[in-house]
Parts: sequence; C-alpha cells; structure tokens
Amino acid sequence: MSTDIATAEPEEISSRDEFQRMKKVIISCVAGSALEWYDFAVYSYFATIIGKLFFPSGDTYLQLVASLGTFASGLLARPIGAAVFGYIGDILGRKKALVISIYMMAIPTTLMGVLPTYEQMGMTAGVLLILIRFIQGLALGGGFGGTIVFLYEHASRKRKATYSSWAPFSLVSGFIMGACVATCVNSVCNAQQLESFGWRIPFILSVFGTAIANYVKHRLEDPKEFLEHQKQANTAPQMNMTQSLMNLFSNHWKGVFLVVCIDALTASGYFLIATFLVSYFEEFLHISHNTSCLIQNICMPFLAIMILVGGWCADRFGKRAQMITASIFLIAFVWPFFNIMQSGDFLSVIMAEIGIIVLFAIYYGPIPATICSIFPTSVRLLGVSIAHNIAMAVFGGGALMLAPKLIHTTGCVTSPAILFIISSAITAIALYIWKEDR
Repeated sequence: MSTDIATAEPEEISSRDEFQRMKKVIISCVAGSALEWYDFAVYSYFATIIGKLFFPSGDTYLQLVASLGTFASGLLARPIGAAVFGYIGDILGRKKALVISIYMMAIPTTLMGVLPTYEQMGMTAGVLLILIRFIQGLALGGGFGGTIVFLYEHASRKRKATYSSWAPFSLVSGFIMGACVATCVNSVCNAQQLESFGWRIPFILSVFGTAIANYVKHRLEDPKEFLEHQKQANTAPQMNMTQSLMNLFSNHWKGVFLVVCIDALTASGYFLIATFLVSYFEEFLHISHNTSCLIQNICMPFLAIMILVGGWCADRFGKRAQMITASIFLIAFVWPFFNIMQSGDFLSVIMAEIGIIVLFAIYYGPIPATICSIFPTSVRLLGVSIAHNIAMAVFGGGALMLAPKLIHTTGCVTSPAILFIISSAITAIALYIWKEDR
C-alpha cells in the first residue's frame, strides 16, 4: 500500500474554485463513461431482436442464446481491455487511454446500428457482430478504470472522494439513459418497425461519443499528479505490458487482492440492484413487467444521486469508517428489506429498494477514491482496472448466476439477500484490514 503523491493544487483551494477547475473534467468523463454503459443497457433491451436478425432462423431459443453469447464475448474481453488500457494509461498517459477507450466504444457501437443482418450477409453478419462486441468489451474493460483514475488524480487531496464518485454516477446514468432511449423506441415503433429499423436508432446515436473523445483529446490535459510522476520516471527504463503485469502481481499483489475484496460488494450489489431486481419482481413477486420497470425507473436515479452524496460525505467523515458502517448496516438490514418486498405492494417495494440503495450508495460513493489510493501512481490504472474487473467477474457474475438458483434451491424468495450479506462481510473485513491514508 502506498501513500498518494500530493496534487499540485494548494490545500486551501475553495470548493467553488475547484469545481470550476474540475467542471470540464467531470462533464467529459461522465459523458464518456456513460456512453459505455448506455450500450450495455441498449443491447440488453434488444437482445432478442438482435438474435433473430443476426443468427440462423428456426430456433428462437438458440437465437437468444447466440445473441447473449455475443453479449458475453464483450464481457470476456474486459480483462484483456483492463490490461491493455491499464498499461497505456500508466506508461503513455491517462488522457491517451481515456480517449482511445471512448473512440473504441463510440465507433463500434455506431457501426452496430448499420450492420447488415444474417439475411443480407449470412454468418458473416454474426461474426462481425461478435467482433464489434469484443472491441466494445476491450474499451469497457479499460474505460471505467481510466475514468476513475482521471477524476481521482485531477482532484485535490481533500476532495478526491467527492469528485471520483462521479465515475459510478456515470455508470448508473448511462444505464438509465440506455433504458430510457430503448423504452422510447419501443413505445413509438410497432414490432415490424422495431425489427426493420427501430432497434438500430439507439446504437446510431452513439456517434455523438466521437465528439466527446475529440473534446477530451483537445481540451483536457493529463493530471498534474501523473505528469509529476512521469518526470521522475523518465530516467527509468520503460517496461513492456508483460513486464508491467508481472510487476503488478509480484510487487502489488496484496493491493490487487485487497481491491478485489473491497470491491466485492460493489460488484454483487450493483448487478443485483440494476440487473436482477426487475426479473426478480416479475418472476418471484409476480409484479407486472410495466410496474417492475417503473419501480426501477424511480429507484435508479435515486441511486445515482446518493452515490454523489456518499462521495461527498466520505471526504468529511473518512472513507474507511463510512464504508465499514454501511457494510455492517447492509448485513443487518438487507434481509428485512427483502422481506418487506414480499408483499408486492408498490410503495413497500419502492421503499425497501430505496433502503437498500441508500446503504449501498453510502458505501459505493467512496469506492473509486479508495481503490485508487491503494496503488502507487506508477501502476495505478493497471492495478485498478485489473482488480476491478476481477471483482466484477467473480462477484458480479457470480451474484447474477446464484441469485435465482438460491431461490429455486431453498424455495425462499428472500434468499438473494444472502449474497448481499456475504459480499458485505467480505468487504467489511477487507476495509478493516486496509489503513486509510490520512
């Protein structure tokens, strides 16, 4: 574990002055990162149509499996993207990694909107779709880590949690934006129009992401903290990517392991709240699809706002104490909140989910500043990206697979709360071990 190199801004800089300085960085990073998660949501909404259009007809189930398999190929590319962009960011510059990742998400996503279908190109269409999803996965694997580090290193030492919390805010915002655009397209197009051209519209809109990348490229600079490090490192021989990875796992493996454990609740909690709960409401609580979506549309913006509140509070009360407290409260109250949901009553479900969201967001807001502070500047982007993606794969993917299985195995519809409890316990222990830099 290492202490951070102090930023060039004076300690006594006012919050208003710093916000003016950070405004361009926040807007650019939030817009770029939101684009990545916008695609994540849009593809989820149109997975069935994409499977029908890009893979052989005849078996609807196999089409859906093929479409979701294409979706999975993007997830499998994320660890590779984490390594590639982590290396680029640590050696060549934070800005360069961020710009390339935005381009690599915006351009392929736009191309999806004009891609010929199976009827027009045969299996080549499916292969091209898989290739595009893989490229997007590479960008996603490094882009979110790049956003976290870029915001963290630009912020002054006393407000790092406040400003780096805009990274998870962008994640939730992008997901909300994608869901809203997909819902609008679904509402104005009939089934025939959706299959003909409607599904393409949300993807084509991603072309505006290239403007974001251009703005970052020409209007923003690398953080002063990173530039100071580069000056000191100029005399040392540069490592290739393999050497950088070996250095990370040889000399900073404790940091990687600690971040994976601290991120356990981040991964499982976010995927359970944002992805699992809609199907949970429909399948197990027998709430209609429209009502389930309405509940999420009310609760998710609240999550985004509370994440910023969590980051702001952490700079005033301390990240470690705040996150341990939130984790312990989740262990104590998540089961009662799931019990409240069992009534199926609209207001009860909303209030129970908001209760979970408040505790989760108070923990989640300081996460970017916490995991960045664990790694030294020399390996920060690589360490954050690798560790975060390991946590997402193990705890996030694991939670999505285990939640419905727990219900079917135990017959208890409250049992997904166990996943919150386990991940919260792992996180609380890891936070207890971690010594916050003061």
